[in-house]
Amino acid sequence: MKIATKLQLLFAGIVAVFVLAAAVQIIQMISLSNGYDTVLATSVSDMDQARVIQVNFKKQVQEWKDILLRGHNPEDLAKYTKQFHEKEAAVRNGAEGLAKTVHDEEARKLLVQFVAADDVMSGKYQTAYEAYVAGHADFKAADKLVRGQDRAPTDLFDKAVKRLDAKVKTTVAAQQDSAHRNQILGLALSAGFLALLGTLGFITVSSITKRLANLKAVSDKLAVADIEGLQIDISGKDEIGEFGESMVGVHAAIEELLHAAQNPAAVAA
Repeated sequence: MKIATKLQLLFAGIVAVFVLAAAVQIIQMISLSNGYDTVLATSVSDMDQARVIQVNFKKQVQEWKDILLRGHNPEDLAKYTKQFHEKEAAVRNGAEGLAKTVHDEEARKLLVQFVAADDVMSGKYQTAYEAYVAGHADFKAADKLVRGQDRAPTDLFDKAVKRLDAKVKTTVAAQQDSAHRNQILGLALSAGFLALLGTLGFITVSSITKRLANLKAVSDKLAVADIEGLQIDISGKDEIGEFGESMVGVHAAIEELLHAAQNPAAVAA
């Protein structure tokens, strides 16, 4: 193989390694992006929805307190009653919807339990509201009917949120570990291919320089007609091998000339 061809192959190999390394990095980036997209579409999305429901639930409780404190005014009673029922519906619809789509089974069970507990609480709120209106804004009697009733659904929903939060952290951690492993694998593959090419390149260059050194040594001897015990063993199917073959011809010619010079009578005959 010609030296030029060897060097071209070596260069092509280096380019191929860099292209392969770039391709591996791109594939890893796409995989990482898809992984995080999945996390965002599942665990993080569930968590976001749960946070919204949690906030609405707290606002619902606050709206009830506003009814008790300000409901003696008919306009305020209508206003806060409307807002209370809006938050109540938002909590109910959100919890039921999330229970159907949530990706964690344990969280789903907690949400189902929350919906059931919220049903019980809503019934007691309605009873307390009717007592409040019938009692001419007697907030003490109404508050007594629902005091502590939000504790059970609150605890259940807090557990669901805690479960979803842990799921997000676990999923993100797993994704980070996967990204780290892929990064190490990509670097290891790139380093391995570069090391292989470096070794091949070193062997190729060392072989060329060694054979060139031998060729120079032969050429130096031929230049001064020092062919005593000279052995020309520079083989190969490349430019150096071809030059070595020409040196064999030069060696033979010099040997013939020296023989002629030493034996003129034989040449004349």
